[in-house]
Amino acid sequence: MTDIQIFPYFNSVSLEVFPCLEASEGRHAFGGFQAMAYEALEVHDVRMTGELSVGATYIGVGKNKANEQTQMHWMYCTQVAPFPTFGIARNHRIPGVTGPAPFLESSLFAHLEPLRNIVGLNVTPVTNHSISEFRLGDEGELISSAFGAPNVMGVQVHSPFLPPHFLIGARDLVITAESERTGQVMVMQHLTCLRASAPAIFVQEVPS
Repeated sequence: MTDIQIFPYFNSVSLEVFPCLEASEGRHAFGGFQAMAYEALEVHDVRMTGELSVGATYIGVGKNKANEQTQMHWMYCTQVAPFPTFGIARNHRIPGVTGPAPFLESSLFAHLEPLRNIVGLNVTPVTNHSISEFRLGDEGELISSAFGAPNVMGVQVHSPFLPPHFLIGARDLVITAESERTGQVMVMQHLTCLRASAPAIFVQEVPS
C-alpha cells in the first residue's frame, strides 16, 4: 500500500480526529481459518504527526495496488519501533470478540514443540475393539494459531499418510503424539483437518 494515513480510533466515542502518522508505503496482510480472521499493517518511511501507543486502537486509509483508496478495519498498535505495526484478530462466531494480531510473514501458525509417532484414533461401534488406531506420520509439530480470539492449538504432520476419514473438513478428530523433547504422550481432541497434503494441519475447533 502507498500514501497511508493512520488515525486514532475511539470505539463508541464521537470525536474529531487527525492523522497521527503518515507513511509513503506499507504492507497490508489478512487471512484466517475456520471462523478466525486476522488483518495487519506494517508501515515504512514514516512521518509522525502525533503519538502512537501499543495496545491503543487505530484505523488506516491508503492506496492499494490498483491505486484505489482503501479503508482498513480498525486495528491495535502492536509495535511502535523500529517501524509501526498494527493488527487485529477476530472471531466471527462471537461478535465483538477481538485481540491484537502480529504481522505474519508466511504462516498462520507458531511452531511450539517437535512431535513423533503421530497416531489418529477412531472410536467405532463396540465389536471386538472400540477404538481403531491409524499411524498418520512419524514426525510433526505441536502448533498454535499465531493470532487468536482466542488462540487455538493443533498438530502439523510433516509427511502424512491419512485414512479417508482424516481428510480436509473432517471434524471431531482425536490425535495422540509423543513429544520429541520429553517423551511424554499427549492427546488432542476435537480437531478439524485444514490441510491433508504435506504438511497436514489439524487444529482444535474454534470456540463459539
